[in-house]
Amino acid sequence: MEPSRGFPRGNVLLLVVVLLWCWRGSTGLYFPQNEYLETVYVGQPAGSPVLQVHSMPDSSAERPHFYLCFGAARAPLYSHWFHLDVSTDKSSGAVKKLPLSAMALPRPTSRTHCRNQPARLSVIFVNATMPSCGQTAMQQLCFPPRVPPTPHIMENRFAGPVQQLRRLTKLNVCPNYTVSYSVESDVPVPFAVNESTMELVATAPLDRDKVEVYRLVLVCTVLTEKTVNRFDTSLEISVFDEDDNGPLINGTDSVEVTVEYDRAEGGSLVTLSVYDKDTTPKFPKEPSQNRYVGTMLTNDPWIKDTFAIRDTFKEDKSLFSNIRGTVFEYTLVLKRNLYVSENRTLQVDYLVNDTTYPGPESSVVLHYNITILPVPIRFNNITYLFPVTRRASAYALVGRVCVENCLKFQGIDVVYQLEMADKNASAEAQSCHAAVDIAPSLRDMTGVLYVNDSEALRRAECRDLQYLLLAQEEGGQTQVTTQVLVTLDGEVARAGQQDQKPLSCAESRQRVDCELTRGLGATSGRCQWRQGTEKGISENYSTCSPDLRTCPDGFCDAVESKDMSICPQDCTKEPVIGGHVKGLMFGIKAGYGTCYCFLKRCFCEKDDVEEAICDDMCKTVIATAVLLSFIVSILLSSYFVHRYNKNSPKPPIASA
Repeated sequence: MEPSRGFPRGNVLLLVVVLLWCWRGSTGLYFPQNEYLETVYVGQPAGSPVLQVHSMPDSSAERPHFYLCFGAARAPLYSHWFHLDVSTDKSSGAVKKLPLSAMALPRPTSRTHCRNQPARLSVIFVNATMPSCGQTAMQQLCFPPRVPPTPHIMENRFAGPVQQLRRLTKLNVCPNYTVSYSVESDVPVPFAVNESTMELVATAPLDRDKVEVYRLVLVCTVLTEKTVNRFDTSLEISVFDEDDNGPLINGTDSVEVTVEYDRAEGGSLVTLSVYDKDTTPKFPKEPSQNRYVGTMLTNDPWIKDTFAIRDTFKEDKSLFSNIRGTVFEYTLVLKRNLYVSENRTLQVDYLVNDTTYPGPESSVVLHYNITILPVPIRFNNITYLFPVTRRASAYALVGRVCVENCLKFQGIDVVYQLEMADKNASAEAQSCHAAVDIAPSLRDMTGVLYVNDSEALRRAECRDLQYLLLAQEEGGQTQVTTQVLVTLDGEVARAGQQDQKPLSCAESRQRVDCELTRGLGATSGRCQWRQGTEKGISENYSTCSPDLRTCPDGFCDAVESKDMSICPQDCTKEPVIGGHVKGLMFGIKAGYGTCYCFLKRCFCEKDDVEEAICDDMCKTVIATAVLLSFIVSILLSSYFVHRYNKNSPKPPIASA
C-alpha cells in the first residue's frame, strides 16, 4: 500500500461511477446533480468508497472518460490526495473542506482544466475517527445531514440511474444492520430503486410537457436484529426542457384592424399570439432553444416604411395544463404618423420561425388585414361665442376650440390660427382684435383662446370682436375655417384712468389679500382663494390662484408656460421649501398648509393666522337667533304670569 498522504491511518478512495444516457439531438454531457457532499474521517481504510456521481452522454454506445478537473488557478495542494483511475472510475487519496470538480468527456484527454459545467464535489474532512455504530444515529445511515441540491433530468433521455441513495462512507459502520430504500408518491411516477445497487432509477424517458416536477418520498428502512425502523425524506426532481415542440396557433392566424384616429408613430394597433409548449430562456439574448425569428413578407417600400412588428414573449401555465410554456406576442405598430388623408386597405404577412426546432412544422405565418380610413378635419360649430369681462387680466382664459373628434386624435397634429374676419379693417380695429390670441394645448389637439392685450379690452372703441378661426393638419394641405365672436362685458375704462399692473396671485398668503389683488391671468381681474380642508400634506392645499379651473391642477399648460408668474404652483422648476410633494415634471402636486410663491421660488407652510371660525353671514344668523330667543322668552313669561293671576283664588269682600 502506498504511504499515507495526510490522513494518519491511511488513504481515502473517492469512487466516481459515471453512467451516461443519450437522446437524439441532445446538446452534450451534463450532470443531473450539480453538487455532491460527503464526510470522511481519520482512519478510514484506503479503497473505501466515498460518493458516486452520475452523468448523461450523447450516445448509448459512447464510453466516456472521467477526470478530476480544476479551474484557471493552479490545482489545490490536496488534489494529489485523490487519483482517478480512468479505466475503473476510481480515485484514491490520502483540512476541513476539500472542494473538487469532476468532468466527463467523450474521449481521453491529458488536460485537467474544467470544461462546460463540471460537478462540484465537496468532501468534508473531520479530524476524528469514524463514530462507531452505537454512536451513529440510524437516520445518518440513510441520509446525509445536509439535503443535496434538487436533481434535474433532461426530458427524452433514456431510462437509467439518477442518484446513489446509500451513503457509501457508512457501509461498514453497522455491518449487522440491513439498509434498504423505496420510493413512494401519491401518483404513479417513473422512478424506482435498484435493490442491488441502491440507486434511484428513472424507469422511462420523461416528458416535461406532461410533468415538470416530480415530488417523491424516499423511504429508508433500517432492519436490526430486534427492530424495523423507517425514515423518510422528500425529494423533488425537476425535468429540464428541450426544444421538441414547434410553434402553435391557438385560435386564428389572422386579424382585422382599422386605423382611424390613432395614427401616432409607435402606436400599437393589434396583437397576434403564437404558442410553444417549450420554455424560452430570457438570457442569453441568443438562446440555445426556442430561438424565434420573424420576417415581414413584403417588398412594398410603403409597408416597410409604415409598419413594423414588435415581438415579446412571456411564460404562461394556464394555457398548457399548468405546465410552463411560452406565449410569443407579435404586435403591429406604426413606424410613422399617418396623414389624415391616407386611405387604403392592405394585408401584412409575417413569418414566425423557430430556428432551433428540428421538426418539419417549425414556422407559422400571421396575417394582419389593415384598413386605413381618412379623418376629416372640420368644425362642428359654425360660430363659437365666448363672453369676456373687460376686467380680465392678460393671459386670462377665454375658451377652447376643437375640430370634430379632436379629443380622439393621436398622432394627428392640428394647427390653429386666429385672424380678423375683416381683412380691410382699420388700424384701430386691428389694435382691438389684438386683445385675444390662440395657443395650442399641450395636452390634446384643442386650441386655447386667451387674453393677449388687457388694455384693448377696456377701450371704449373696442366692442364685440369677430375673428376667423383656421385649422389644418400640420404638414397637410387641407384648411378649414369657422367664425369666433368674443363679446365684451362690463364697464370701459374712464379717460385718464391708469390700470394697476397685475401681480402674481401666488404671492398672496391670506384670503383677504388674495381676493383684493389684481392678478395676472385672472378671468375676473381679481385673484381667487382656495381654502384647504385637509390636515398634513394634501393635493387640496390652500393657495391663491388667477383661475381655479386651471391653477393649480398639476399641469403647466400652454398659457401658464408663457409667464412663470401666472401659476408658479404648476410651473415652477425651482426646489420648493416646506412640506410638499413635487409634481410629475414641474410645480407642486401636494403641499402642507398654504403654498405661495415669490420670484419662481415657492413655499409651503402652516398658516400664520387661522381662518375666522364664522364669517359675516354666520354672525348675522347667530344674532338673529339670539334676538328671537329673547322675544320668545318674554312672550312665554307674560303668558304664564297671566295664567297664574287668572287661576289664583280672590280674597272675600268684607261686608258693611
